[in-house]
Amino acid sequence: MKNFKILTGIAALGLLSSCSESFTDKDLRSNVSQQQIQELATSSPESLLVIAEGLEAGNYFFFNDFNTAGNGNIHDDYGQKSIEFGLDLMSNDAVQVINHWHGNYYRYTGRQTENRITDMVWKFYYKVIFNMNSTIDLIPEDSVNPDLLYLRARATMLRGFSYFNLVRLYANGEVGVPLYNEDTPQPGRVATTLIKAQVLQDLTYAYNNLTGYARPSKVEVNKNVAAGLLARYYLEYATTPAEYQLAATYAAEARSGFALSSNTLVITDANFDGFSQISNTEWIWGADITAATSTIYASFFSQVGSLNPGYAGLLNVWKSGDKRLVESISATDKRKEWFAAAGNPYGVPQYANLKFYDFTTFEGDYVFMRAAEMYLIEAEAKALAGDDAGARTALFNLVSTRDAAYTLSTNSGAALLSEIRKHRSIELWGEGFAFYDMKRWNTSLDRTYLGTNHASFGQVSYPAGSVKFTFQIPQLEMNNNIDITENNPF
Repeated sequence: MKNFKILTGIAALGLLSSCSESFTDKDLRSNVSQQQIQELATSSPESLLVIAEGLEAGNYFFFNDFNTAGNGNIHDDYGQKSIEFGLDLMSNDAVQVINHWHGNYYRYTGRQTENRITDMVWKFYYKVIFNMNSTIDLIPEDSVNPDLLYLRARATMLRGFSYFNLVRLYANGEVGVPLYNEDTPQPGRVATTLIKAQVLQDLTYAYNNLTGYARPSKVEVNKNVAAGLLARYYLEYATTPAEYQLAATYAAEARSGFALSSNTLVITDANFDGFSQISNTEWIWGADITAATSTIYASFFSQVGSLNPGYAGLLNVWKSGDKRLVESISATDKRKEWFAAAGNPYGVPQYANLKFYDFTTFEGDYVFMRAAEMYLIEAEAKALAGDDAGARTALFNLVSTRDAAYTLSTNSGAALLSEIRKHRSIELWGEGFAFYDMKRWNTSLDRTYLGTNHASFGQVSYPAGSVKFTFQIPQLEMNNNIDITENNPF
């Protein structure tokens, strides 16, 4: 009976937390004593594992849940994928033709302190952090049960993943975000340097402690995913050739065992999967959407799939590629078919997305990481490290599977880097990287160019480094957290 009371208390703490609360105004650690947890880990590790796994499994569901912010019937709030595509709509590369769901991202109002989008993004990542801290607190670091230690490492990785996204969205120079870990909570705006250090610490811990872990499916994170996240981290923050080489090394490890696919890419391929099937050999990490977990109209394919029975297909809320990007794609490159040609047989406008298609009824799977991204990280990181030959090879290994006419690049230096980044923008279109890349490359937002195909309500342009590229902290957090005394510029 004693163990039962401990377990139910822990479960309630982790699973019944309210999204409406401020996540940065209290100690997020478990109220259960470490002595009780240690006793349970020793006397009944299986029971502790069940509860901790329940917290982690609940978090994976949360990654593709509906109404994660608790703000009501909001159909562009369906978890991680909704944030990823929303951010793409803040870049140069993606177009939304009608002001509808996701329109707050596209017209740059979503970043503002009183908008529901910044409220949702903030709550989403801090709830992941809250749940993962609850899981970590359950598992003693010196446990002798390997399954518990694997679980602790996976929870730590997801916490690092969340802080990585938060710091890239909300940090204003060295003014960062609140930090909650196993130590004393820091509800004020902790220095960005310290947040980055926490991210690196979390991802490195996960990587070092997942050797030997065999996950049951691609839904769970493992050492490959940890390597992929470390590759992203070093590509983002490296300042020396050695650090860029680390990005390349981790990227190569992350994609190990995941083969590039060339016959499932486009709608005219016999085995086209529409980027909707987690069984795709390229996918390293994703969400397996089922009838039980489907969020129907409030879902990625509903919002993006031009030929699916959702908002894009039924209401003609097309999501299109930027004209400049699409027209830069070689005629022999299969990826040109990801964007509808003029006079296409599908009845959609020119440049409309044909990359994403769900063959099911609102059960298309979500991709969070795939091998193609890792080739691109390897290529860009090697170029930035001065290894042009290695960068050319990594780029060729990817692009030659998309374009049979592609030959090994002869570019070097800035020209090679530009070529790699163009292919990154093409290959990863709609997958959640374009906005972060725009910030990382220090490029401007330019949607008002002559002949633009951007919708009039989204025809905004901002210079490189604009304050508009940083999200403001939501007003609810400003109201409830007395330790946050300043917001980001308007």
